[in-house]
Amino acid sequence: MNERNSLRRVTALALVLACMLALVACNRGNNGSGTDTPAPTEPVATGCEVHILAIGKADAILILADGKAMLIDAGYKHNADEIIRYLKDRSVSRLEYVVLTHGDKDHVGGMADVLQTFDVGTVLISPKKEKSDLYENMVNVIQKKSINCVSPAVGTTYSLGTATFQTLAPGPKALKEGSDNDASIAIRFAYGNKSFLLMGDALSTTEKELMDSTLAIRADVLKTGHHGKSDATNKKFLKAVQPSYAVICCGEAEEGDEGGEPSSKVLELLADFHVKTLRTDEVGTIVFKTDGTTLTCNKDEAE
Repeated sequence: MNERNSLRRVTALALVLACMLALVACNRGNNGSGTDTPAPTEPVATGCEVHILAIGKADAILILADGKAMLIDAGYKHNADEIIRYLKDRSVSRLEYVVLTHGDKDHVGGMADVLQTFDVGTVLISPKKEKSDLYENMVNVIQKKSINCVSPAVGTTYSLGTATFQTLAPGPKALKEGSDNDASIAIRFAYGNKSFLLMGDALSTTEKELMDSTLAIRADVLKTGHHGKSDATNKKFLKAVQPSYAVICCGEAEEGDEGGEPSSKVLELLADFHVKTLRTDEVGTIVFKTDGTTLTCNKDEAE
């Protein structure tokens, strides 16, 4: 009986040792045989570019960060081919995010064609829907391609490479009391210590709501709301943002749309704050580059 018990103990001990050796082998992996699940890799900071396209009185902004791409708005319908060509010329084949700030035709116009052309991760749209053929065409492409589509809550943060961007608007007051323009998604994009506040067509209602919130709105570059018109970009807002640059997307408007000239009042205010102001109708497409510490612009010599 004692011999049997001893044999059982030895067998049990051998089983325990075998299990322990198996666990050690699993933890060590198989020396690159390819059967283990690789650990996720952290994104590497390789630089960021923000391209603000000159397409008349319309918005289209391409952001490239650490090899990843996102697009904010897609101009008028007749801008679609130009936008698509611009992205392809920069080797863009996938857009991690596409943001439609709101449904006006100078923002949604080329969106269906863009979504049809590129692989897209997620589309962010304003909670305020638009009743138009252009908007419906976009929605149809989203549904046909089964693209993830969300209306982000204020304060939601996303990543693009090592960069982050946060949705700041539209807030509840802007949605309830503001115009269609105040329904714009506004975002603050940050790469390292450099940041961009991109306001879509948001107006003074949204600007006040942002100033009354606890959200960070200071930025090195301000893409002014509503094409530099006088119903946006007021004195208190500029004081809060403290931008070094202001970009105004302006120029020729599509027939039947309102004019594209920025307000002289806004231009004077920006000058009073010593903000370097760049208009796409005067200087063309504007490209900012940053490594997270320094910031350069291809139009730094522009008057």
